[in-house]
Amino acid sequence: MREIITNSFFPFVNKNKNIYLQNISILSIGGNLKNPIKTFLHFIKKLRLNSNITLISTSPIYKNPPFGYTKQNDFYNSTIILSTNMCLIEFYRFIFYIERIFGRKRKREFKNAPRTLDIDILFFNDIFIRSKKLNIPHLHWNKRDSVLIPLLYQVNYKGF
Repeated sequence: MREIITNSFFPFVNKNKNIYLQNISILSIGGNLKNPIKTFLHFIKKLRLNSNITLISTSPIYKNPPFGYTKQNDFYNSTIILSTNMCLIEFYRFIFYIERIFGRKRKREFKNAPRTLDIDILFFNDIFIRSKKLNIPHLHWNKRDSVLIPLLYQVNYKGF
């Protein structure tokens, strides 16, 4: 069942436009194991504790059916716009580290397997990269409801 979920940090809009840092990134987060909403809240807390990151806005949470491997729990997805002083490689390593903290195994059992927290860097400034480990803009971001619907809500909340 598809559903839009809101709480204290989803959606969120930072009203202080004077605190943006050097680089702007848009993330997509998703999960369907344990308690994804609680995981998302803990992730936001981690971001806010990092002095190299300023949270600009978040979308509401979008609950939606899985695709690919469909015999699993529904997914919860959201998008986050932030600014950072980290360069792209440093930021990528930070995101990789955060996923591990939240129990994400780098090697999944199979494609589209269930996960606690999946973080994708959709955009980082206007950088374009295609490599084995990193693709920016993220491949197929514009073909996934799990990204497009939260982004649409986020823009409508004037999050950016």
